[in-house]
Amino acid sequence: MNKKQKSLTNKGFSLVELIIVIAIMAVLVGVLAPQYIKYLDKSKISSDKQLTDNVRQAMTTTLLDPNVTGAPAKSSSGNLIGGASVATPTGTTNEYWTEVYSVLGLADSSKLAAEYKYASPTSVTYTIDANGGIKIDVQYKAAADASVDFSIQ
Repeated sequence: MNKKQKSLTNKGFSLVELIIVIAIMAVLVGVLAPQYIKYLDKSKISSDKQLTDNVRQAMTTTLLDPNVTGAPAKSSSGNLIGGASVATPTGTTNEYWTEVYSVLGLADSSKLAAEYKYASPTSVTYTIDANGGIKIDVQYKAAADASVDFSIQ
């Protein structure tokens, strides 16, 4: 067999070479996949923090509007998602909350939970201090989890 015939018959990779490449790729995927999933979770939580800050800003802006009635009192608190009394449950009318959800581009409070990316929170509560400052707490599970739950002031 001359050199030209040998080069024509050897056109691909051997089975061992292919198995080695597949094994290397499997190890890389095994190492990188958990890091990628953590990255996705962090980005979703970051998006949720931005949404919560937008809610706080909408509440603050609407609270300062003298033409809007029905605003919560200073030194009060309430629930936006979950809890006993949710701010403007579907079907009720309140000019303050209607304006807040309008600023957010939402029809009502029932649409807010769907906007959260990481998970649908079990509880989103607001607290208005004596100076009118607003703090919003987000809790994703029934039990508090400091790794994902957060507050925006």
